[in-house]
Amino acid sequence: MKVEKQNRRRLWGGSTAVLLAFILALIAVPATHAHVRVEVGPYVVVVGWLAEPPVVGERNSITVEISEDGQPVTDAAATLNVELRYGPESSRANLQPTAVPGLYTVDIFPTVRGQYAVRLFGSLGETAVDETVRPEEVFPASNIQFPEPMPDPRELQREITTLETELQTMRTLTYVALAVGVVSLLLAGVLFFKRR
Repeated sequence: MKVEKQNRRRLWGGSTAVLLAFILALIAVPATHAHVRVEVGPYVVVVGWLAEPPVVGERNSITVEISEDGQPVTDAAATLNVELRYGPESSRANLQPTAVPGLYTVDIFPTVRGQYAVRLFGSLGETAVDETVRPEEVFPASNIQFPEPMPDPRELQREITTLETELQTMRTLTYVALAVGVVSLLLAGVLFFKRR
């Protein structure tokens, strides 16, 4: 009897530990924003990245899937516009229909890590559209580069600019030192000839 009670307690304790670990894992893992779904009137629009996770420096596409009552909308490219945003920067683009009915893409080559925004505006049928969505964040390429991450091009550019500035300063100081040396030699020559 005692052995059976101990086995039950162990089983219950082990089950509780597994359940708590599972709950903690769910809480600890952040929710992803891979594809964002919005409803506009009778239309459902799903926006995301073609290649996930999106990575800085790799060609990708924003995907826009549009349906009405579960049926794909195939003529949206004519009336719906796209604006890509990153901070204060923005760029307008066109929806490109794909071989999959109701699925459109916008080619993009993300050059900066962080959160991009996609603004859809215009109309779908008789419904006016002006929605901004934020699909999954763009990650630095170093997250997936192996065995050694490549240098960040923006950081390299900053270092090059700093080195160019320092080089220009050194050139200026060299020219000033050369001019002072020439003037000193001329003055020494003049004093030498005056003493004779």
